[in-house]
Amino acid sequence: MSASQRRLLAVLAHPDDESYGMGGTLARYSREGVDVHVAIATDGAAGSIDAKWQGDRTRLVETRADELRRASTVLGVQIHMLGYRDSGYIGDPAGEDPRAWINADPNEAVGRVVKLIRELRPDVLVTNDETGGYYHPDHIQCCTIATAAFYAAGDPYQYPDIGPEPFQPTRLYYSAFSHRWVRFLMIYMRLKGQDPTRAGRNHDIDYSRIGLPHEMITTTVDYRKYWDVKVAASAEHGSQGGGTSFNRMFPVWMQKLLFGYESYIRVSPPLAPGKKEKGLFAGL
Repeated sequence: MSASQRRLLAVLAHPDDESYGMGGTLARYSREGVDVHVAIATDGAAGSIDAKWQGDRTRLVETRADELRRASTVLGVQIHMLGYRDSGYIGDPAGEDPRAWINADPNEAVGRVVKLIRELRPDVLVTNDETGGYYHPDHIQCCTIATAAFYAAGDPYQYPDIGPEPFQPTRLYYSAFSHRWVRFLMIYMRLKGQDPTRAGRNHDIDYSRIGLPHEMITTTVDYRKYWDVKVAASAEHGSQGGGTSFNRMFPVWMQKLLFGYESYIRVSPPLAPGKKEKGLFAGL
C-alpha cells in the first residue's frame, strides 16, 4: 500500500494533545503522504493556563480552538471535534459537569467515533493507553471509547443506523511511555532539585506512577527528520506554555537523541511476543 492510499485517525482528548503527545508521528506521516485525521474529544476549557499567557480565561475555549487550528495546519492534519467539555484532571470540579467527556453517555460517545471511522475508513486507529499516559481521566476515557468504537465500527449489528457501511480499521495502537524514559527523567529532575512526584504546572503529576514496562512497547516511530514540525506545532499552544517540555531542559542534539521517537503498543492485531516494529504502517 502506497503512502498516498493510507489513512490514519487519532482519537485524543484535548486541544494540544495532537502536538505535545504524538505530534512527531502525525507530522511525519502527513509529510510522507498519509491522510491524517485527528478527533479531539473536548474543548480544553479546564486546562491549566501558563503563567505567561495574557488572555481572558472566559475566552479560553475560543483561544484553544484557535491554537488547535494553527497547530493542525503546521502538522498537516485535519481536525474533527467530538464536542464534549473538558473534565479536568483528577478531582477537578469540571469533572462534575454532565457535559464533561468522562460523563458522556458511552453509547452516544462510541457512536460518534464509529461514525468517523465509517466515514473516513482509516487503516490505522491510534489513541491513549489505559493509563492515559499520566492518569488523566479524559485520556483514559479516550482509550475506553476509541477501543470500543474500533471493534464496533466493523460490526454490522452494532450501530446499524450510523452510516455509511461498517468498516474495520486494520490496526489499533495505544500511545505509551516506557519506564526507562521516565526513570531517566526522574533522575534528571532530582539532580536539578525538582520533585518528580510533584511535577507539572499544578504539581499534581507523579512521574513515579507513569510509564509501562519496556517490553510492552511494540512499535516506535522515528520523527527526528520532522523534529522542527512538532516543536512548531507545540509552540502554537501559547495558553498551555507554547512548547514541548523537554526543549527547555536539554540541548537540541540531546533532545533528538532522547526524544526523537514516539512509542506505541499494537493492540490489534497483536504482535508475536518479543517482536518489534518501526512505524504504524509497517508491513501494510
